Amino acid sequence: MLMYKSRTILFLLGFCVCQYAFAEISLEELMEEFSKTTHANAKFTERKQLTLLTAPLILEGTLSYHAPDYLKKVVNKPSPSLFEISGETLYIETATEKQTLHLDSHPLIRAFAESYRATLSGDSKTLMQYFDADLSGTLDNWTLNLSPKDEYVRTRIRTIQMTGSGALIQSAKTVELSGNTTFMKITADND
Repeated sequence: MLMYKSRTILFLLGFCVCQYAFAEISLEELMEEFSKTTHANAKFTERKQLTLLTAPLILEGTLSYHAPDYLKKVVNKPSPSLFEISGETLYIETATEKQTLHLDSHPLIRAFAESYRATLSGDSKTLMQYFDADLSGTLDNWTLNLSPKDEYVRTRIRTIQMTGSGALIQSAKTVELSGNTTFMKITADND
């Protein structure tokens, strides 16, 4: 009898764990997971399919995030460049130029930056300020579709789609109204 009860308890415990793993996640639950992240480092491969080019442009590099509002993208291939956002400022460095931009003066860049920063910091209020968000999936396998709210941004970006697991973004796809698409595969850098 005791063995029967033990098996029943183990079955029920396993069933409860499986139910949790396969339960639909809400935006609030996902943002709560991300809010626990203080920093993250990743490697990326980005494939840009531009209407003006016959072949895709492939970029490789690293990404860094520090809560709540610091993002850095370092492109190593095909040519080095740096994009660094801290607070309200974007710093860009390429082989030929260096420039500093204020995000409030560039609504398209601001919206794009907030799609990542607000998600990574778990800031649903800011995310919803810039985007309509549609989340599907489970905590282990989710898809977040972001549609810009700003009229000007909507003339450029159709959607940003992120996929991930837990508080990790594993891919991001940006679809522009021009027909250009960018797909970034992101791999956590545990070094």
